[in-house]
Amino acid sequence: MNKINKWVWAVAVAGICIGCQKEEVGVYGRNDSKVYFQEQNFSGGNGAEGYTNITSFSFVDYDATYTSVVFNAKVKLLGEVKDYDRSVRVVVDEVRTTMTPYDAVTNPDGGYVADFDTLKIKAGANEGIVGVRFIRNASIKKRVDTLVLKLEANEYFDLLDEYKSSNVWDNTTVDTIDGSRFTFLLSEIYTKPGRWDGVSASNYFGAWNATRYAYINGLFGFTTKDWTWATGKIGTGRMSFYARELQKELQRRADAGDPVYDEDGSYMQLPDAYSVDYSNVVLKP
Repeated sequence: MNKINKWVWAVAVAGICIGCQKEEVGVYGRNDSKVYFQEQNFSGGNGAEGYTNITSFSFVDYDATYTSVVFNAKVKLLGEVKDYDRSVRVVVDEVRTTMTPYDAVTNPDGGYVADFDTLKIKAGANEGIVGVRFIRNASIKKRVDTLVLKLEANEYFDLLDEYKSSNVWDNTTVDTIDGSRFTFLLSEIYTKPGRWDGVSASNYFGAWNATRYAYINGLFGFTTKDWTWATGKIGTGRMSFYARELQKELQRRADAGDPVYDEDGSYMQLPDAYSVDYSNVVLKP
C-alpha cells in the first residue's frame, strides 16, 4: 500500500469512528480506482517526502542546437492493480494554457508535441507516464509559456482531486495539491548581467539585447554564471580578444551568405573598431 493509500485508509477509519453519531459514513471503497498527477520533489532521511504537480525549464544557457526538450508527467494510481491495461483520459486545460501545439507547416511557432491518447496504466502497474516534447520558439524569450494537462474521469478511473504536498500527515501547514492537473512552464528569458557594464562589454560587443547576448554566449560557451562577479571568467583584459573573435565569426557568416541577425532583424553589427562588412552579402537561396 503506497503512502497515498495509507493516508486515505487512515482517513476512512477515522471517519468510521466519528460516524458513530451519524447515520451515514463516506469511506473509500477498495474496489474504486482513482488517478492523480504527482512528482516527488523532496525526500528526507527520516522518510519525509514532498510532492508537486508542476515542473519548469529554461533554454537559457543552451546553445542553438538544443531545439527541444522532453518532459514527463507521472500519473499515479490509487486503488488496486489490474491484470489488464486501462486507458487514462488526459486533455489540455485550454483556459490555463498559453502554448499552442507545434506543427512544422501550420504552426511552426507552437510550443509542444504530444499524443495524449496513448496514456495507460499498464497491466500490473500502478502508474503511467505522459510525455510532452517542448519546442524552442521565439515566444518564450518574452514570456513564460504554460501548458496545463487535466485528467478526466472515464470508465476505468475517477480522480483524486486533492491531496497533501507532503507525507508528513501531522504537519497541518503543508499545502494541498490539485491531483487532476499538471503544469509545465517553459521559458528562455535573458536579463543583462551586472558584469556586462562592469567590463564595458558594450564597447566591444555593442548594446546589450537578448539576441546578441545569447549568440555571444553560444559562440564562446559562456553561461549566465560566467557573467557573475564571483567567477571572474569574463574579465576586462580579455574583451578585445573576444570582440575580434566575434568579428571574425560574424564576417565569416556574412561572406558565406548566412549572416547573423540581431534582435531588430538587421545584420548583427559591432562597434566601429570591430565592424563587420556586410556590403557584399549574397544570401543563400
